[in-house]
Parts: sequence; structure tokens; C-alpha cells
Amino acid sequence: MTPKTRWTLAIVGLLAGNVLAMTTLATVANVGHSEVIPDYYDQSTRYDDTMAAAAASRALGWRVEATLVDGSLSVAVHDGAGAPLAGATVRASGYPRAHAHERFDVPLVARGAGTYLGVADRLPGLHDLAITVERGDQHYLQHLLIEAP
Repeated sequence: MTPKTRWTLAIVGLLAGNVLAMTTLATVANVGHSEVIPDYYDQSTRYDDTMAAAAASRALGWRVEATLVDGSLSVAVHDGAGAPLAGATVRASGYPRAHAHERFDVPLVARGAGTYLGVADRLPGLHDLAITVERGDQHYLQHLLIEAP
């Protein structure tokens, strides 16, 4: 086999491999429910509202800590002084990053000492959560990234 034939075969082989790889990637991307950020366009149209809500939440100074274990979502809410925040209505919405189409929206039940519990997603991995806390006319929103074992 001449060098010219080897180079021609190598180039044709690389081009064919590239076409095969691109076809495979395009097929995988269009099968199932692949999406990076759910409703990203709708979220972008409400950007100013989101920034205003974030500023109002920062002004309250509340803190939220969440854990997700075996489908049980536990949220601890603390006020600006670090004391447990009781008597609030708490709701968690979110999705696992690997399965963004499997969203959940869970009302949480007060269990005392600023702790709220609910049943959520059972998939392991990273989850994007939006925790909403309302007490009286005060509204607090915090976005969290947590990992479920």
C-alpha cells in the first residue's frame, strides 16, 4: 500500500468517525427529556422580579439548610439572629439535575424548632431546590444545590 493510499484512508476514516460521533450525539440529545435548565426562557423574562425577591430575602437575613435523604426532605429555617423560625409556611420545589423533567413541589410540615419535613424526590445525585418560607407578610426565597446519597 502506497503512502498516498494510507493517508487517503486515514482521512476518510477520521471523517467517517466524526460523522458517526455527531450522529450518535444528536440522537442521544433528542431522545428522552434532556434539558439543562427547565423553563430557562420563562425564568429570563422574570429576571427583574427574581432580583427584587432576592434583595428582599437578603434584607430579612433568614437562613435555610436542607437535606435530602431517602426521599425525605428536611429543612431547618433560622431568623436573622440564628434562632429557629417557627410558625412559617415552607414549600420546596426543585428537580434532580440528571433528570430535570422530574420536578417536584412539596409543602413541608412543621416538626418543631424551626424544622420542616416533606416527601420529595428519591433519585440520588445533585438537586436544585427553591425553598420558599412565608410568615405573615414576610416572604423569603433561597435557592440551594444539595446532594442526595
